[in-house]
Amino acid sequence: MKASLTPVTIVLMLVVLAAVVLLSVQRVSAIPSFSREHGLKCSDCHAGFPLLNEFGMEFKQRGFRLPGENGKYPWELKSLPVSMIGTMQYLNAHENDPVTKARLSTTSKAEIDEIEIMAAGTAAPKVGFLAEFAQEVAAGGSFGNEQIWMQFSDLLPASALNLRAGRMLNEQYYLSQKRRLTFQRYLAPVTFNVTGAELNGFWSGIRYAAGAVNDEREEGVNTPVVNLDKKLQGFYTWGTYNLWDHIVGVRYINTKANSDHPSPIIDGRMRQQLDATLNLRFGRGQVLLGYYYNWDIGGIARQDRRSYLVEGILEVLPEKLFLDARYEMQDTGVVSGSPNNPAKANGTLVTIHGSYYVTQNVRAVAEFNKVSGEGLDVLGIGEPNGVASSSQQRYLAGLHFAF
Repeated sequence: MKASLTPVTIVLMLVVLAAVVLLSVQRVSAIPSFSREHGLKCSDCHAGFPLLNEFGMEFKQRGFRLPGENGKYPWELKSLPVSMIGTMQYLNAHENDPVTKARLSTTSKAEIDEIEIMAAGTAAPKVGFLAEFAQEVAAGGSFGNEQIWMQFSDLLPASALNLRAGRMLNEQYYLSQKRRLTFQRYLAPVTFNVTGAELNGFWSGIRYAAGAVNDEREEGVNTPVVNLDKKLQGFYTWGTYNLWDHIVGVRYINTKANSDHPSPIIDGRMRQQLDATLNLRFGRGQVLLGYYYNWDIGGIARQDRRSYLVEGILEVLPEKLFLDARYEMQDTGVVSGSPNNPAKANGTLVTIHGSYYVTQNVRAVAEFNKVSGEGLDVLGIGEPNGVASSSQQRYLAGLHFAF
Protein backbone atom coordinates (compact mmCIF):
# COMPACT_ATOMS: atom_id res chain seq x y z
CA MET A 1 0.00 0.00 0.00
CA LYS A 2 1.31 3.42 -0.96
CA ALA A 3 0.27 6.72 0.64
CA SER A 4 1.44 10.26 -0.11
CA LEU A 5 -0.79 12.55 1.90
CA THR A 6 1.48 15.13 3.56
CA PRO A 7 0.26 17.72 6.10
CA VAL A 8 2.02 20.49 4.17
CA THR A 9 0.12 19.63 0.99
CA ILE A 10 -3.21 19.50 2.79
CA VAL A 11 -2.66 22.83 4.55
CA LEU A 12 -1.56 24.50 1.31
CA MET A 13 -4.63 23.21 -0.52
CA LEU A 14 -6.95 24.46 2.23
CA VAL A 15 -5.31 27.92 2.21
CA VAL A 16 -5.63 28.19 -1.57
CA LEU A 17 -9.22 26.95 -1.42
CA ALA A 18 -10.20 29.56 1.17
CA ALA A 19 -8.49 32.37 -0.72
CA VAL A 20 -10.03 31.43 -4.07
CA VAL A 21 -13.55 31.14 -2.70
CA LEU A 22 -13.35 34.42 -0.76
CA LEU A 23 -11.93 36.33 -3.70
CA SER A 24 -14.51 34.84 -6.04
CA VAL A 25 -17.48 35.64 -3.82
CA GLN A 26 -16.39 39.25 -3.48
CA ARG A 27 -15.32 39.84 -7.08
CA VAL A 28 -17.20 37.39 -9.25
CA SER A 29 -18.11 40.09 -11.76
CA ALA A 30 -14.44 41.03 -12.20
CA ILE A 31 -12.86 37.67 -13.05
CA PRO A 32 -11.34 36.23 -15.10
CA SER A 33 -9.63 38.62 -17.51
CA PHE A 34 -12.28 38.53 -20.27
CA SER A 35 -14.99 39.28 -17.73
CA ARG A 36 -13.00 42.22 -16.38
CA GLU A 37 -12.45 43.67 -19.83
CA HIS A 38 -15.85 43.13 -21.44
CA GLY A 39 -18.19 43.06 -18.44
CA LEU A 40 -19.37 39.55 -19.28
CA LYS A 41 -20.42 36.75 -16.97
CA CYS A 42 -18.54 33.46 -17.25
CA SER A 43 -21.79 31.86 -18.42
CA ASP A 44 -21.92 34.18 -21.43
CA CYS A 45 -19.05 32.20 -23.02
CA HIS A 46 -19.20 28.90 -21.12
CA ALA A 47 -21.95 26.31 -20.82
CA GLY A 48 -20.11 25.53 -17.61
CA PHE A 49 -16.52 26.70 -17.15
CA PRO A 50 -14.33 25.56 -18.94
CA LEU A 51 -16.79 24.10 -21.51
CA LEU A 52 -17.47 26.64 -24.29
CA ASN A 53 -20.89 27.49 -25.64
CA GLU A 54 -21.51 28.71 -29.19
CA PHE A 55 -20.86 32.36 -28.28
CA GLY A 56 -17.58 31.40 -26.58
CA MET A 57 -16.41 29.47 -29.64
CA GLU A 58 -17.17 32.47 -31.85
CA PHE A 59 -15.43 34.87 -29.43
CA LYS A 60 -12.26 32.76 -29.51
CA GLN A 61 -12.24 32.33 -33.27
CA ARG A 62 -12.68 36.09 -33.74
CA GLY A 63 -9.36 36.52 -31.94
CA PHE A 64 -11.03 37.34 -28.59
CA ARG A 65 -13.24 40.08 -29.99
CA LEU A 66 -16.94 40.66 -29.50
CA PRO A 67 -19.15 40.82 -32.62
CA GLY A 68 -18.92 44.23 -34.25
CA GLU A 69 -15.78 45.23 -32.29
CA ASN A 70 -12.27 45.63 -33.65
CA GLY A 71 -10.28 45.02 -30.49
CA LYS A 72 -8.00 47.36 -28.55
CA TYR A 73 -4.36 48.24 -28.14
CA PRO A 74 -2.78 47.19 -24.80
CA TRP A 75 -2.80 50.76 -23.45
CA GLU A 76 -6.55 51.00 -24.04
CA LEU A 77 -7.42 47.97 -21.89
CA LYS A 78 -9.12 48.37 -18.53
CA SER A 79 -6.80 45.88 -16.81
CA LEU A 80 -4.02 43.42 -17.52
CA PRO A 81 -5.36 40.58 -19.70
CA VAL A 82 -3.97 37.88 -17.40
CA SER A 83 -5.77 35.00 -15.67
CA MET A 84 -4.58 32.25 -13.34
CA ILE A 85 -6.13 28.79 -13.50
CA GLY A 86 -5.51 25.87 -11.18
CA THR A 87 -6.73 22.44 -10.13
CA MET A 88 -6.33 20.71 -6.78
CA GLN A 89 -7.45 17.20 -5.96
CA TYR A 90 -7.59 14.38 -3.45
CA LEU A 91 -7.63 10.96 -5.05
CA ASN A 92 -7.78 7.34 -4.03
CA ALA A 93 -6.76 4.87 -6.72
CA HIS A 94 -6.36 1.11 -6.70
CA GLU A 95 -5.41 -1.64 -9.10
CA ASN A 96 -6.94 -5.12 -9.25
CA ASP A 97 -5.80 -8.34 -10.86
CA PRO A 98 -7.93 -8.71 -14.04
CA VAL A 99 -8.54 -12.42 -13.37
CA THR A 100 -8.74 -12.92 -9.60
CA LYS A 101 -9.96 -9.34 -8.87
CA ALA A 102 -7.52 -9.28 -5.93
CA ARG A 103 -6.31 -5.84 -4.86
CA LEU A 104 -2.73 -5.31 -6.08
CA SER A 105 -2.04 -1.75 -4.93
CA THR A 106 -3.67 1.37 -3.45
CA THR A 107 -2.64 5.02 -3.65
CA SER A 108 -4.13 7.93 -1.69
CA LYS A 109 -2.85 11.47 -2.06
CA ALA A 110 -3.78 15.14 -1.96
CA GLU A 111 -2.04 17.31 -4.51
CA ILE A 112 -2.02 20.46 -6.57
CA ASP A 113 -2.56 18.95 -10.00
CA GLU A 114 -1.87 21.85 -12.36
CA ILE A 115 -1.23 25.59 -12.30
CA GLU A 116 -1.64 27.75 -15.41
CA ILE A 117 -1.06 31.41 -16.21
CA MET A 118 -2.79 32.72 -19.32
CA ALA A 119 -2.60 36.06 -21.08
CA ALA A 120 -5.09 36.54 -23.90
CA GLY A 121 -6.87 39.34 -25.70
CA THR A 122 -6.09 41.80 -28.47
CA ALA A 123 -2.81 43.56 -29.25
CA ALA A 124 -4.29 45.74 -31.99
CA PRO A 125 -7.73 46.29 -33.58
CA LYS A 126 -7.63 43.03 -35.58
CA VAL A 127 -4.79 41.19 -33.89
CA GLY A 128 -5.53 38.68 -31.14
CA PHE A 129 -3.05 36.74 -29.04
CA LEU A 130 -2.82 33.98 -26.47
CA ALA A 131 0.13 33.00 -24.25
CA GLU A 132 -0.37 30.08 -21.91
CA PHE A 133 2.21 28.78 -19.43
CA ALA A 134 1.48 25.78 -17.24
CA GLN A 135 3.02 23.24 -14.92
CA GLU A 136 1.64 19.77 -14.26
CA VAL A 137 2.68 19.83 -10.62
CA ALA A 138 1.41 16.38 -9.61
CA ALA A 139 3.12 14.72 -12.58
CA GLY A 140 6.43 16.42 -11.75
CA GLY A 141 6.41 18.47 -14.91
CA SER A 142 8.34 21.69 -15.40
CA PHE A 143 6.80 25.12 -15.88
CA GLY A 144 6.69 25.80 -19.60
CA ASN A 145 4.84 27.15 -22.60
CA GLU A 146 1.78 25.27 -23.86
CA GLN A 147 0.51 27.84 -26.35
CA ILE A 148 1.73 31.14 -27.70
CA TRP A 149 0.15 32.47 -30.87
CA MET A 150 -1.11 35.55 -32.67
CA GLN A 151 -4.10 35.80 -34.98
CA PHE A 152 -4.58 38.35 -37.75
CA SER A 153 -8.33 38.50 -38.18
CA ASP A 154 -10.71 39.55 -40.94
CA LEU A 155 -8.56 38.76 -43.95
CA LEU A 156 -12.06 38.30 -45.28
CA PRO A 157 -14.78 40.36 -43.52
CA ALA A 158 -16.55 39.18 -40.36
CA SER A 159 -13.84 36.59 -39.56
CA ALA A 160 -14.65 34.55 -42.65
CA LEU A 161 -10.88 34.10 -42.90
CA ASN A 162 -8.20 34.62 -40.23
CA LEU A 163 -4.50 33.75 -40.03
CA ARG A 164 -3.12 32.25 -36.82
CA ALA A 165 0.56 31.44 -36.26
CA GLY A 166 2.65 30.10 -33.39
CA ARG A 167 2.30 27.21 -30.97
CA MET A 168 -1.40 26.40 -30.80
CA LEU A 169 -3.99 23.63 -30.56
CA ASN A 170 -5.40 21.54 -33.36
CA GLU A 171 -8.87 21.09 -31.88
CA GLN A 172 -12.57 21.40 -32.56
CA TYR A 173 -13.74 23.82 -29.90
CA TYR A 174 -16.71 21.82 -28.61
CA LEU A 175 -14.55 18.73 -27.99
CA SER A 176 -11.14 19.60 -26.54
CA GLN A 177 -8.72 18.45 -23.86
CA LYS A 178 -8.55 22.02 -22.54
CA ARG A 179 -12.31 22.53 -22.49
CA ARG A 180 -13.41 19.25 -20.87
CA LEU A 181 -15.45 19.17 -17.65
CA THR A 182 -13.78 16.02 -16.31
CA PHE A 183 -10.43 16.02 -14.57
CA GLN A 184 -9.69 12.75 -16.39
CA ARG A 185 -8.22 13.47 -19.81
CA TYR A 186 -9.73 12.07 -22.97
CA LEU A 187 -8.24 8.77 -24.04
CA ALA A 188 -9.21 9.49 -27.66
CA PRO A 189 -6.84 11.78 -29.65
CA VAL A 190 -9.11 14.85 -29.65
CA THR A 191 -6.49 17.62 -29.33
CA PHE A 192 -2.90 18.12 -30.51
CA ASN A 193 -0.26 20.76 -29.74
CA VAL A 194 1.16 22.01 -33.03
CA THR A 195 3.58 24.73 -34.15
CA GLY A 196 3.04 26.43 -37.47
CA ALA A 197 0.40 28.49 -39.27
CA GLU A 198 -3.35 28.04 -39.64
CA LEU A 199 -6.07 29.64 -41.74
CA ASN A 200 -9.44 29.54 -39.99
CA GLY A 201 -12.84 31.17 -40.11
CA PHE A 202 -16.58 30.74 -39.90
CA TRP A 203 -19.47 31.59 -42.17
CA SER A 204 -23.17 30.73 -42.21
CA GLY A 205 -23.00 27.90 -39.68
CA ILE A 206 -19.72 26.48 -40.99
CA ARG A 207 -16.49 26.67 -38.95
CA TYR A 208 -13.25 25.60 -40.64
CA ALA A 209 -9.46 25.53 -40.35
CA ALA A 210 -6.42 24.26 -42.22
CA GLY A 211 -2.86 24.31 -40.96
CA ALA A 212 0.71 23.60 -42.03
CA VAL A 213 2.73 22.66 -38.96
CA ASN A 214 5.92 21.08 -37.73
CA ASP A 215 5.72 17.32 -37.86
CA GLU A 216 5.01 15.66 -34.50
CA ARG A 217 7.97 13.25 -34.70
CA GLU A 218 10.52 13.08 -31.91
CA GLU A 219 13.75 11.15 -31.69
CA GLY A 220 13.66 7.82 -29.88
CA VAL A 221 16.36 5.95 -28.01
CA ASN A 222 17.94 4.44 -31.14
CA THR A 223 20.10 6.06 -33.78
CA PRO A 224 17.81 7.98 -36.18
CA VAL A 225 17.55 6.55 -39.69
CA VAL A 226 15.10 9.16 -41.00
CA ASN A 227 15.44 12.91 -41.25
CA LEU A 228 13.69 14.40 -38.21
CA ASP A 229 14.74 17.99 -38.92
CA LYS A 230 12.24 19.03 -41.60
CA LYS A 231 9.78 21.69 -40.51
CA LEU A 232 6.22 22.42 -41.62
CA GLN A 233 5.93 18.90 -43.00
CA GLY A 234 2.63 18.13 -41.28
CA PHE A 235 -0.80 19.43 -42.23
CA TYR A 236 -4.39 19.18 -41.08
CA THR A 237 -7.81 20.41 -42.03
CA TRP A 238 -11.16 20.30 -40.26
CA GLY A 239 -14.64 21.65 -40.62
CA THR A 240 -17.83 21.72 -38.57
CA TYR A 241 -21.40 22.50 -39.53
CA ASN A 242 -24.07 23.79 -37.16
CA LEU A 243 -27.42 22.30 -38.07
CA TRP A 244 -30.43 23.06 -35.85
CA ASP A 245 -28.04 23.76 -32.94
CA HIS A 246 -26.32 20.38 -33.40
CA ILE A 247 -22.71 20.29 -34.62
CA VAL A 248 -21.15 17.72 -36.92
CA GLY A 249 -17.39 17.77 -37.51
CA VAL A 250 -14.77 16.00 -39.64
CA ARG A 251 -10.96 16.30 -39.49
CA TYR A 252 -7.93 14.90 -41.33
CA ILE A 253 -4.37 15.02 -39.99
CA ASN A 254 -1.21 13.97 -41.85
CA THR A 255 2.19 14.02 -40.16
CA LYS A 256 3.71 11.27 -42.31
CA ALA A 257 5.76 13.58 -44.60
CA ASN A 258 9.25 12.03 -44.54
CA SER A 259 8.61 8.97 -42.38
CA ASP A 260 8.78 6.57 -45.33
CA HIS A 261 11.48 4.46 -43.65
CA PRO A 262 9.69 2.25 -41.08
CA SER A 263 11.60 2.26 -37.83
CA PRO A 264 10.85 1.79 -34.13
CA ILE A 265 12.82 4.96 -33.33
CA ILE A 266 9.70 7.04 -34.04
CA ASP A 267 8.30 5.74 -30.75
CA GLY A 268 4.70 5.13 -31.73
CA ARG A 269 3.95 8.56 -33.15
CA MET A 270 0.70 8.74 -35.15
CA ARG A 271 1.20 9.37 -38.84
CA GLN A 272 -2.33 9.93 -40.15
CA GLN A 273 -5.74 10.42 -38.57
CA LEU A 274 -9.31 10.78 -39.78
CA ASP A 275 -12.08 11.47 -37.32
CA ALA A 276 -15.77 12.31 -37.24
CA THR A 277 -17.54 13.90 -34.29
CA LEU A 278 -21.08 14.89 -33.41
CA ASN A 279 -22.35 17.27 -30.72
CA LEU A 280 -26.08 16.80 -30.13
CA ARG A 281 -27.71 19.47 -27.95
CA PHE A 282 -31.05 19.11 -26.21
CA GLY A 283 -32.02 21.99 -23.90
CA ARG A 284 -29.80 21.58 -20.82
CA GLY A 285 -28.19 18.39 -22.12
CA GLN A 286 -25.74 17.43 -24.81
CA VAL A 287 -24.25 14.24 -26.20
CA LEU A 288 -20.76 14.02 -27.72
CA LEU A 289 -19.93 11.21 -30.14
CA GLY A 290 -16.51 10.63 -31.67
CA TYR A 291 -14.79 8.11 -33.95
CA TYR A 292 -11.01 8.37 -34.50
CA TYR A 293 -9.09 6.26 -36.99
CA ASN A 294 -5.27 6.35 -37.06
CA TRP A 295 -3.07 4.47 -39.50
CA ASP A 296 0.62 4.09 -40.34
CA ILE A 297 1.29 4.46 -36.59
CA GLY A 298 4.97 4.86 -35.79
CA GLY A 299 5.88 4.84 -39.46
CA ILE A 300 4.63 1.24 -39.80
CA ALA A 301 2.53 0.82 -42.94
CA ARG A 302 -1.02 -0.39 -42.28
CA GLN A 303 -0.70 -0.44 -38.49
CA ASP A 304 -3.95 1.14 -37.29
CA ARG A 305 -5.83 2.17 -34.16
CA ARG A 306 -9.48 3.00 -33.63
CA SER A 307 -10.86 5.05 -30.76
CA TYR A 308 -14.54 5.47 -29.87
CA LEU A 309 -16.03 8.13 -27.61
CA VAL A 310 -19.51 8.62 -26.14
CA GLU A 311 -20.12 11.39 -23.59
CA GLY A 312 -23.29 12.83 -22.07
CA ILE A 313 -23.45 16.16 -20.19
CA LEU A 314 -26.51 17.34 -18.25
CA GLU A 315 -27.02 20.74 -16.61
CA VAL A 316 -29.12 19.63 -13.63
CA LEU A 317 -29.25 23.04 -11.91
CA PRO A 318 -28.80 26.07 -14.20
CA GLU A 319 -25.20 27.35 -13.96
CA LYS A 320 -24.73 25.32 -10.75
CA LEU A 321 -24.70 21.53 -11.12
CA PHE A 322 -23.45 19.53 -14.11
CA LEU A 323 -23.26 15.75 -14.49
CA ASP A 324 -20.97 14.08 -17.02
CA ALA A 325 -20.68 10.41 -18.03
CA ARG A 326 -18.17 9.18 -20.61
CA TYR A 327 -17.24 5.85 -22.19
CA GLU A 328 -14.18 5.37 -24.41
CA MET A 329 -12.81 2.31 -26.19
CA GLN A 330 -9.47 1.86 -27.92
CA ASP A 331 -8.55 -0.94 -30.33
CA THR A 332 -5.09 -1.24 -31.90
CA GLY A 333 -4.33 -3.58 -34.81
CA VAL A 334 -1.18 -5.69 -34.99
CA VAL A 335 0.96 -5.91 -38.15
CA SER A 336 2.70 -9.25 -38.58
CA GLY A 337 6.47 -8.93 -38.27
CA SER A 338 6.40 -5.25 -37.30
CA PRO A 339 9.28 -4.10 -35.03
CA ASN A 340 7.11 -1.45 -33.45
CA ASN A 341 3.89 -3.14 -32.31
CA PRO A 342 2.65 -1.43 -29.12
CA ALA A 343 1.63 -4.73 -27.43
CA LYS A 344 -2.15 -4.50 -27.90
CA ALA A 345 -3.10 -1.12 -26.42
CA ASN A 346 -6.72 -2.22 -26.28
CA GLY A 347 -9.16 -1.37 -23.53
CA THR A 348 -11.90 0.84 -22.15
CA LEU A 349 -12.21 3.91 -19.96
CA VAL A 350 -15.32 4.87 -17.99
CA THR A 351 -15.67 8.28 -16.30
CA ILE A 352 -18.54 9.51 -14.10
CA HIS A 353 -18.30 13.13 -13.01
CA GLY A 354 -20.15 15.89 -11.15
CA SER A 355 -19.33 19.61 -11.04
CA TYR A 356 -20.89 22.05 -8.57
CA TYR A 357 -20.13 25.74 -9.19
CA VAL A 358 -19.46 27.53 -5.92
CA THR A 359 -19.23 30.64 -8.10
CA GLN A 360 -19.12 30.89 -11.88
CA ASN A 361 -15.35 30.55 -11.90
CA VAL A 362 -14.86 28.07 -9.04
CA ARG A 363 -16.18 24.53 -9.20
CA ALA A 364 -16.01 21.58 -6.85
CA VAL A 365 -15.60 18.21 -8.55
CA ALA A 366 -16.36 14.60 -7.66
CA GLU A 367 -15.32 11.91 -10.10
CA PHE A 368 -14.91 8.16 -10.64
CA ASN A 369 -12.71 6.59 -13.34
CA LYS A 370 -12.19 2.97 -14.31
CA VAL A 371 -9.81 1.66 -16.95
CA SER A 372 -9.59 -1.93 -18.14
CA GLY A 373 -7.26 -3.40 -20.72
CA GLU A 374 -3.70 -3.39 -21.94
CA GLY A 375 -1.38 -0.49 -22.64
CA LEU A 376 -3.73 2.32 -21.60
CA ASP A 377 -1.71 5.15 -20.09
CA VAL A 378 -4.47 6.85 -18.11
CA LEU A 379 -3.39 9.94 -16.19
CA GLY A 380 -2.79 9.16 -12.53
CA ILE A 381 -3.78 5.51 -12.59
CA GLY A 382 -2.26 4.08 -15.77
CA GLU A 383 0.96 2.31 -16.70
CA PRO A 384 3.27 2.60 -19.72
CA ASN A 385 2.22 1.04 -23.01
CA GLY A 386 2.89 -2.67 -23.16
CA VAL A 387 2.86 -3.03 -19.36
CA ALA A 388 -0.65 -2.38 -18.07
CA SER A 389 -2.87 -5.44 -18.15
CA SER A 390 -5.19 -4.89 -15.24
CA SER A 391 -8.27 -3.13 -13.93
CA GLN A 392 -7.71 0.25 -12.29
CA GLN A 393 -10.16 2.54 -10.46
CA ARG A 394 -9.82 6.09 -9.16
CA TYR A 395 -12.06 8.13 -6.87
CA LEU A 396 -11.37 11.86 -6.92
CA ALA A 397 -12.54 15.06 -5.23
CA GLY A 398 -11.12 18.32 -6.49
CA LEU A 399 -11.35 22.04 -7.05
CA HIS A 400 -10.96 23.98 -10.31
CA PHE A 401 -10.65 27.76 -10.26
CA ALA A 402 -9.88 30.69 -12.56
CA PHE A 403 -9.32 34.33 -11.61
